[in-house]
Amino acid sequence: MNNALINLMNTQFRQYIREPEILFWSFGFPLLLVWLLGVSFSSQDVPERDIGIILPTEIVEQQKIKQWGEQLTAQEHTISGIINKDDIKRDKLVRVKYNITYYPNHDAVVLGLKRGDIEMFIEQDAEGKRIHYLDPQNSDALLTYYLLNQQEGKQAKDNLSILETPGLRYLDFLVPGLLAMAIMETCLIAVGWALAEKRIARVTRQMCITPMRKSTFLMAHILACLIINFTEILIIYLFAEVYFDVVMQGSFYAFLLLLLTGNICFSGLAVLVASRARKAQTANGLLEVSILIQILLSGIFFSYKKFPPWMADIIEYLPLTILADNMRKIFIEGSDVMQVIPAAIILSLIGIVTFIMGMKIFRWY
Repeated sequence: MNNALINLMNTQFRQYIREPEILFWSFGFPLLLVWLLGVSFSSQDVPERDIGIILPTEIVEQQKIKQWGEQLTAQEHTISGIINKDDIKRDKLVRVKYNITYYPNHDAVVLGLKRGDIEMFIEQDAEGKRIHYLDPQNSDALLTYYLLNQQEGKQAKDNLSILETPGLRYLDFLVPGLLAMAIMETCLIAVGWALAEKRIARVTRQMCITPMRKSTFLMAHILACLIINFTEILIIYLFAEVYFDVVMQGSFYAFLLLLLTGNICFSGLAVLVASRARKAQTANGLLEVSILIQILLSGIFFSYKKFPPWMADIIEYLPLTILADNMRKIFIEGSDVMQVIPAAIILSLIGIVTFIMGMKIFRWY
């Protein structure tokens, strides 16, 4: 019995190492992911905190607050009292730089906050006191606030104003991104995995001898996914609106347009990804990398502008980034149909091109 067990294990091991796809998804892809995230989050640069400041109307007060801002941005700051002098890496963690963006009025700074350009903002009241505005659910904003207070030697108690207005909360930033993510995942799984599974089960081998067109077969999966996705996304949106008071400030027709073009984009991508996979491991790996990379990089849970600039410039053009950014424009900036048409065209073109490519190289068996 022991010999049988050893022989079976040996056979399984040999089958495993003879499959280059399995070896890549088991060893290559995890290493690639570790490298990618390591490069993104282990930068040797000092962490930067992004702050917005509303300029007062009086020239003298403007000069005063700009002088204070210049003092903050002129040098790196080290938070005293918690540094281990013998530990360089720990010293890195408690050094900070501030980036300050000046805004002419409240509406402009709110727009910057909604877009993730800043983490919090400061406004001077009638008595000259600097009031810090932030969402307490945003951990980055809270950390920036406490660092500023410690830097100035103040108690964090009487200069804080909590933002609870719909559109300014972290939740309002998160929900549109989650909707975009749900569109992508549903398309890649409902279309991509369904096609790969039929090929693995040899269902497509039987279908290829019928007079059915390849395009008809693929479009059936896409249209079925479209109906499922519309229902799913509307249910999620209604739940977020009722339970979390997430309000869509823009056009509902613009939302439907993005929902449609998002489905076109990711359904086409799903067809391309699943067009050649002959084994479950390969199909699963391809779909997993398509989903995971975009979820991690496309700013679903936090702004992708936190990544190094060279990465952010690339991430900006990922399909999920385009969809999530424009979903947020509708939800928290009040965009209408005309403002999202450029993104809708790009998403549609990506979907059409990838669908045609996938259809051309689609393997029946």
